[in-house]
Amino acid sequence: MVRLATNPVAAPEKGPNAMTASQIAETLFARYNDHDAAAMVALFEPGGIVEYVPAALAGPVEEVGAGSWAALFDAFPDLRNRVNAIREADGGRTAIVDVNVMGTQAKEVFGVPSQGKAYDLRHLFVVETNAAGRITHLTGFWDNAGFYRQLGKTDLD
Repeated sequence: MVRLATNPVAAPEKGPNAMTASQIAETLFARYNDHDAAAMVALFEPGGIVEYVPAALAGPVEEVGAGSWAALFDAFPDLRNRVNAIREADGGRTAIVDVNVMGTQAKEVFGVPSQGKAYDLRHLFVVETNAAGRITHLTGFWDNAGFYRQLGKTDLD
């Protein structure tokens, strides 16, 4: 993994045990690989927002994040990610994460019947944190048509 900092000297003022946005992002994706949605939610400020732009899905982490992660972990038992690079911005309070997410579908999810196909898709996540080192907003971007195509769904129904 490559980590690039836009300004490595200027660090945000944080509590004594607060992590940088890059460290929080690394922890978030490690917990994703562990399929631990509750531990992922615990990294967020209560009521923090999860926004998945390609799916037109946004809302509190306790609903949107926990619900979508649980559904994905259930439908893709081998779901995992590989962080390719993290770049910090906003004085270390924001991390931009280039990650591949991959897995083999075992159950129907998000209207896609399982054909037992695998996908491997590049994603971009923006992880915004507060001074206490908690995630306040997670925004995800990916090629949704590519996701569906790899799983064998080629119609718009």
